Amino acid sequence: MKWASVLQFALKNWREILVVLSLSLVSIKMRMDYNALHKAYEISKQETRERIDALQYIHSEELARREHALDTYKKALRELRESYEESKEELEKEKEKRIRTYERLFSQDKEALSNEIVNTYGFEPVE
Repeated sequence: MKWASVLQFALKNWREILVVLSLSLVSIKMRMDYNALHKAYEISKQETRERIDALQYIHSEELARREHALDTYKKALRELRESYEESKEELEKEKEKRIRTYERLFSQDKEALSNEIVNTYGFEPVE
């Protein structure tokens, strides 16, 4: 008798039961979709974090390489300046030496100075 009353109730209210079952199915499906979407969001968030970490590592490596390149450049520039200053000092000493030599030649042997000028610059003396 109990089954008969349940069957009679189901036949009488089949539309309402169908609506409740449909809403339950939609609710379950929506919950499953939400869970899948949430899982995809978490994976995307984790991948983004990993990409950011990788980019930060690459950035720090790039900064280190740039710093090393700048240090190398500064060292080379410093060495070049030192070499330039040494060459400049040597040139000044050589210049002073030649000036003294020419002054000596001018005061002692004008003919030797004239020959030196002719040999060095290719001038012909005019008398």
